[in-house]
Amino acid sequence: FFKMARWFRSEPMEYISFIVNEDAAHDCLADLGRMGVIQFTDLNPDLTPFQRRYVSYVKRCDELERKLRYFSNEIEKFELDLVSAGTVDNFVNSPTLVSGTTDATKRSGAQLLESMEAELEQYEGQLRELNNYSEKLTKEYNEKVELQEVLEKARRFFMTDAPRLAVSELTSGPSGTGNAAGLLESEIRPDLDMRFSSITGVVATEEKVRFERMVFRATRGNCYIRFAPIKQPITDPETGAMVEKSVFIIFYKSESIEAKLKKICDAFSAHRYSLPDMDDSSSVDKMLTENAQELVDSRTVLLKNQDTRYRLCQLLAKHTERWTWIVLREKAVYHSLNMFKADVSGMLRGEGWVVSESLDAVRQAVERAHSNMDLTMPSLVDHVPQPWPTPPTHFGTNKFTYGYQEFVNTYGIPRYREANPALFTAATFPFLFGVMYGDIGHGLFLFLSGCYLLWNEKA
Repeated sequence: FFKMARWFRSEPMEYISFIVNEDAAHDCLADLGRMGVIQFTDLNPDLTPFQRRYVSYVKRCDELERKLRYFSNEIEKFELDLVSAGTVDNFVNSPTLVSGTTDATKRSGAQLLESMEAELEQYEGQLRELNNYSEKLTKEYNEKVELQEVLEKARRFFMTDAPRLAVSELTSGPSGTGNAAGLLESEIRPDLDMRFSSITGVVATEEKVRFERMVFRATRGNCYIRFAPIKQPITDPETGAMVEKSVFIIFYKSESIEAKLKKICDAFSAHRYSLPDMDDSSSVDKMLTENAQELVDSRTVLLKNQDTRYRLCQLLAKHTERWTWIVLREKAVYHSLNMFKADVSGMLRGEGWVVSESLDAVRQAVERAHSNMDLTMPSLVDHVPQPWPTPPTHFGTNKFTYGYQEFVNTYGIPRYREANPALFTAATFPFLFGVMYGDIGHGLFLFLSGCYLLWNEKA
């Protein structure tokens, strides 16, 4: 009953000022942060964020956050789950360790950042090197796969479609009779012995229609183009996405058309490949055999690289969440230190609101931080006149009342020492919610779901 009565009014607050040694300031604020009973006042309102005393430490934390986001993205690519760092309460009350080591020696803020920077820099360098190598290997492997497909499909085309095309051109002649037909025939016959030039390559299947239309318009129909789809999708080396591609072969006679076709291929990011004389079957078979062997070797190296990246990401998944929490805590500490003012060299002065009943605990925390650093200069925690604005509102909650308090806070936070509507919400909200769901089946389902969540609360 006493706790519920206290919940009806916000906690009484006191405004204090404390002076701490700069060397002990980090540990002092880390201990105060664990208590969660103080709200600091910014004593440097005229300074921009880039003019603050600890802005370099905040930037270092930002850089560590960037590396951790990079680790998380790489871990997601392998569909790995991050290993849980436990509960937030256990993490906050535990000593500061790096990468899950068992050394329980508490590190200072500077030492912690330096050790994390060195460790994360090493892992990031290894992962980036493996990714760059993987991108290079994937590109080479894709080129060999595409070349193999181009060789096989071009040979099939020259063996089946090309003779049929030649026969159709020979049998088709100009219309007309008499001498006119003879003259035209004498002019056309030498042209039939000319061989077509060709360009072969690979283009994305989704771009096939646009690619064919562009080729037709640029050459005014003076070319012959064929497509053959590649059955297996090809991995994009940059994004890792699977892309459907098709082999194309274009026949033409003019050098000006060749220049246009090359520009169109470059515009559509189509890969062009040079082929040997398809009439020389021995050279084609030799090229196919050599490329197939290189394809097997490239795949072996690529799988080895992928396995190494997977094992590295498994290692990072064990520590990424804990590293993220450590960086967030350090960043919060340095953001709070930026509110302090350096009136005297080597000393920092801070002000803020503290819960009245926790004032003695705050004093002990400040003194303990200085005694752990073996600093002879004493700390000072003292009352100062209450400034204008009104004190902040703080309600002591537990795991039951926290939800109702947050529900009320979404509509508005009560003023200092004002009656707290969350006390009434805790009694009326479940009743009104039950009235709204009057169906016994639905209500039984919600009741059983709630019992299941309570039973597995710690899990």
